Parts: sequence; C-alpha cells; structure tokens
Amino acid sequence: MVEVFYRYRVHPQQAAAFEHAFGPNGPFAKLFKTHPGYRRTRLFRHRGEEDVYLSIDVWESKSDWDAFRAAHSERYAQLDRELHLLYLEEYLLGFFEGDEEYRVSFEASV
Repeated sequence: MVEVFYRYRVHPQQAAAFEHAFGPNGPFAKLFKTHPGYRRTRLFRHRGEEDVYLSIDVWESKSDWDAFRAAHSERYAQLDRELHLLYLEEYLLGFFEGDEEYRVSFEASV
C-alpha cells in the first residue's frame, strides 16, 4: 500500500466547497475510482488551524498511482486547474508505504 499525502491551506470562505471537491466523493476521487489499484481518499481538517487540510489517497502501489497519472494526466490537470481557486497553497508531502493489515489492527487496539 502507498498513501499519497497532500497538505492544503484553503480559502476560509471556500472550506465547504474544498471539502466536497477533495473529499472521498469529490471529482478527484471519482476519477481515481476509474483506475485499478485505487483504494480510498480521506480528508482531514487541522484542529488548530481550520484552513489547513490533509488529503490522503490510498493506492495498492506507487506503480498504480504512476499508471493512473500517465493514463489520466489531461483530466487530472484539468481538475487541478478548475479547483485551484479553492485553496491558497498545496504541498505534496510525499508517498508513504505501510502495511494495511498493521494499520487496521493498530487502529482497533487504540
């Protein structure tokens, strides 16, 4: 499993629109769902800084993510242009690997 982490600083007046667009039922997630290897998207708002969000897209592997980007580069770029006005800053924090089974058992024990 690979998780793609992005950090966003959002226009305060655009928070609801951002949450819809970048959440698990938004246009990016819908596009991701068309490609094999996509698992889910999660969106979190920072508790202390309400204009800061963390987006996590979960894929089976980095190669699945790369194949998606190659196959859908034009549509991905189009969505990025259309939705760019919802946020002030976007940072790709990186690609993080982890074992799904470990995370599930850890979360259940907390």
